[in-house]
Amino acid sequence: MNMKVIQIFFTIAALWNITGAGGALLFPEFHTQLFFELSNSKFDIVAHVNTQAFWVSVLFFGVGYAIVAYNPRKNHGILLIAILGKLYVAVLWSYYWWNGKIKFFGLVGAVGDFVFALLFIAFLLWFWQRSKNND
Repeated sequence: MNMKVIQIFFTIAALWNITGAGGALLFPEFHTQLFFELSNSKFDIVAHVNTQAFWVSVLFFGVGYAIVAYNPRKNHGILLIAILGKLYVAVLWSYYWWNGKIKFFGLVGAVGDFVFALLFIAFLLWFWQRSKNND
């Protein structure tokens, strides 16, 4: 596997998170409409705070993936946490889409996060195997 390709992949992962979070944080009314077909004014303060906290965390993970892209050999540890988070979001959003609580756009995010989780797992397995063989 070419390290340049790996860096491009993690840059794409960073952009996935940063773009999603940026859209939700900069355009909360649009985000609420896209995910729930509700007006932002239908959300109470707890929902606003939790939604903002979630998307800020997604943004920070995007920054983390950018750090991994910069030096995958040195900064890959964040991927263990990322895999858990992405799998959780994939299951949660799929469940809520299946039960009609969120719209199709949420399922798109769930599938995207699931695919990234699988690719992160593949990268870590490859990286650890390669590291083991180089010892």
